[in-house]
Amino acid sequence: MIVDARESGCARRLAGALMLCGVGVCTAASAAQTGYVGILGGGPVYKHIQKNITELKKSGFNELIVWSVEVNSTGDLNLNGEFPLTSAGAYIGNKTYPHFPKDLATIKAGTVTRVTFSIGSSNYGDWEDIESLVDSQGTGPDSILYKDFAALKAALPVDAIDFDDENGYDSASTIKFAVMLGKLGYKVTMDPYTNNSYWTSVVSQINSQRAGTVDGVHLQAYAGGDGNNPCSGWDFGKVPVFPGVSDQSSAPPDLTPAQAQAQMLSWHKQCGITGGWLWIFDQIAGTKEVKQYASAIDKGVK
Repeated sequence: MIVDARESGCARRLAGALMLCGVGVCTAASAAQTGYVGILGGGPVYKHIQKNITELKKSGFNELIVWSVEVNSTGDLNLNGEFPLTSAGAYIGNKTYPHFPKDLATIKAGTVTRVTFSIGSSNYGDWEDIESLVDSQGTGPDSILYKDFAALKAALPVDAIDFDDENGYDSASTIKFAVMLGKLGYKVTMDPYTNNSYWTSVVSQINSQRAGTVDGVHLQAYAGGDGNNPCSGWDFGKVPVFPGVSDQSSAPPDLTPAQAQAQMLSWHKQCGITGGWLWIFDQIAGTKEVKQYASAIDKGVK
């Protein structure tokens, strides 16, 4: 995500559109697949604000993307520099937000069926640290990345890890890291805005080593990804592409719910996308627009 959410608190992107088809006509199999209608959020998701938890539970979105997980040089995980999640292979999140595990479980008792944690952003460091840790320790059970992500999964109802790498682009370590996550029981999604040849190659290699690990691509179609089209240039074979749109003026083009529906419908007609996502919950929390965007994106991809 080109938008740096740290400038505005905690904010950020993710999930959207099917593509077995590249630029051409989609196959019948593409239309048969089920996609996700997602919303990405930061601090308002984890700060135990009861109205936000209730709102997300009843929102109509079926994927919640929590942003942004930072990985430091020792492997510790932290959300937005303000919520330490793990340290030395143990979950420590209860020291800061003890209600977070229950809050996520409550959200998943509603329309949300999938919780995804997104790693990285436009900020330099997270993916470089992952590369260094993979190179020095590998990804086996004794490695810190394995221990920390195992601890995270044991503590929280997280289903998938989203790769928002905007600086590192090291395919060897990324592939190894993704395969490790697959072995731990996570699904993996990608969150690109540029460098399509890198991402298509990485997804292909991950799934060739561990089939089905990458099960979606959250394509950014706003800010740095403005102009991206899930129907052209982003062909991941059988892995669906879910385009993301923005509700935030600092991440243009910012679309109203009606405009978001029209855009999703256009892509659906072009190449059969089955899902999409919205950047960002933080911008619209506590407003009627949360349900409006969920309904709009859902109608647009059907």
